[in-house]
Amino acid sequence: MKKILLASAGVMVMSAGTGYAACIPTPSCSSLGYESSSSCEGGIKCPFGNAWNCTLVNKITEIEKIIQEGGASGSKGDTSNCKIGSIFYSDWTCSSGSLSQGKTPIGVVVYTNGEGHGQIMALKPIGGYQWSSEYVDLSLNNFTTYQAASTDYQSCTNTMIIMTAGDKITYPAAWATKEYSTTGTKAGDWCLPAGGIMTSIKNNMSVINAGFILTGGTQIGTSSYYWSASEHGSGFAWASNFSSDYGLYLNIDNYYNDYNKKDSREVRPVLEF
Repeated sequence: MKKILLASAGVMVMSAGTGYAACIPTPSCSSLGYESSSSCEGGIKCPFGNAWNCTLVNKITEIEKIIQEGGASGSKGDTSNCKIGSIFYSDWTCSSGSLSQGKTPIGVVVYTNGEGHGQIMALKPIGGYQWSSEYVDLSLNNFTTYQAASTDYQSCTNTMIIMTAGDKITYPAAWATKEYSTTGTKAGDWCLPAGGIMTSIKNNMSVINAGFILTGGTQIGTSSYYWSASEHGSGFAWASNFSSDYGLYLNIDNYYNDYNKKDSREVRPVLEF
């Protein structure tokens, strides 16, 4: 058991059983991210002085607002018959092989877990974005092989972790998916697809593209690279153009090559159901 004593000049740590006390300097508030000299609503006060961290609480509040405002409009339908390649509608129902009259398609099912749940992909890409404008190893699983990355299906969990690490300037791809919406959905519903979703698409491209053809959406090809929500490490994240093994790509031979987080790649949101 350790006893910690705070002194005006520093922090004294008394370790039981050691017979001595070690004195280490008190951390400065600014070094810990407490940069505001005045308090702010909901702000976090520095334990070592009169300073506050307002940026963090504002960022979290913005994310929470998106989540709270998210969710499907109205009641969700029965998704038990949804399968890969099914057309997914704004009332959260599916059809396969043909369009249901009077309904609005919002995506095509690209993954199912066999228990009535899965993920759909938006009818079209939403543009090119950087994965990140900084090199930081986030609190995500680091997948160092495409085989490992192909087992990651945590699209929305990953996306939320990425968002909590920074704003839309720092992590544009993830924030772009969370700001996307359609009929029957709101901002906050959609996410950046995880690596396993890309592999599922690669393995089922024909039936998935048949769904996009029926809806008038953009077919998935092999000429563009799309960002996933799966991370390799501080400098790289996994991308896919759906043509290689597992559909995933990462080039670490040249730090400034194709899959660097700061590169602009296509983004196409997914929705979990």
